[in-house]
Formats: sequence, C-alpha cells, structure tokens
Amino acid sequence: MTNQYVQTVDVELRKGARRDQIGGIVLQLLGIGLILVAVFVSYYSFIAVGILLAAGIYLTQRFYSTAKQFEYDFSTERLVISRTNIVNRRKRILEVVFPDVTSFTYFKDIIMEDDIIATANARDEDVKTMTFRADGREFRLLFSPDDYLSKLIGDRLRGKTDRESKTSQTA
Repeated sequence: MTNQYVQTVDVELRKGARRDQIGGIVLQLLGIGLILVAVFVSYYSFIAVGILLAAGIYLTQRFYSTAKQFEYDFSTERLVISRTNIVNRRKRILEVVFPDVTSFTYFKDIIMEDDIIATANARDEDVKTMTFRADGREFRLLFSPDDYLSKLIGDRLRGKTDRESKTSQTA
C-alpha cells in the first residue's frame, strides 16, 4: 500500500467571477475619482467614496478567494484537504484522521449546511462523502477522489475495522 499519495482537482471559474473582478476594479476607480469631487464640491461625497471603495474591494476579494484547485493529500494516518485560490495561496481546509472516520461512500444525499465541500461540483456522480467525528460532532466531507485514492482510503478504513474486530475477538 502506498504511504503517500497526492491528487489535485482543478476547479472551473464560476460564471460571475470575472464580472466580480471587473466590477470591483471599476468601483474602486470610481471611488478614487470621486475623491476630487468630495474635496472641491461637498464633504458628504466622502460617504459615496467610502461605499464605492468598500464595494469594489469586496468584489475584488471575492474574485481572488475563488478556489482554483483542491488537493487531497493521503498518508497512512490522515487525509489532508487543501485549497488553492486564484492568486496561488494555499490554505489547509481540513485534516481527517482515519480512526475518526465512520463511513466512506458515494454521495447520494442533499447538501447540508455543515457539509465541507472540497470539489468542483458537488452534483457530479463521482463525488464521495466521508463522514467523521470531530469535537464531539459528526461532519461530512464531500470530495472527488480518483479511483486510486478511493481504493487507498477504502483499504485503509477496511484495515481499521479488521484490526478492531481482531482486538475485540481476542479480548
């Protein structure tokens, strides 16, 4: 069995992402342009400057935080899920220790509010769900492992249940 395996899943840019980027830049430029109007015409225009700049920054940051790819890093002890955004900043989303996993199956349910989604499209037919316990609560991870990663996880979880049943038979 492989001790280390890494899979990356590329994510398509969502439909409104470019519109957010362009709109954010335009709003920021309008806000900067209104500074001269605010200085010479009315100080109340600074409110409009602030609103335009805030909206522009919000839209631009929304674009930059869009996921570009997910990375699934398998080791014999855990599965680490990371997300890389448009500006290549990587952030670790989740680390699942295999003894905490309660189930690993295909996703055939509805998406709940507490679900952790680490896939391009949760409605695809190859999406799997991993249910695990952490902090006294149960969580579900929705992700798209390839066939090899699915086999590695399945073998690892099957090995865990085989060891638990052997220890309970000897006790």
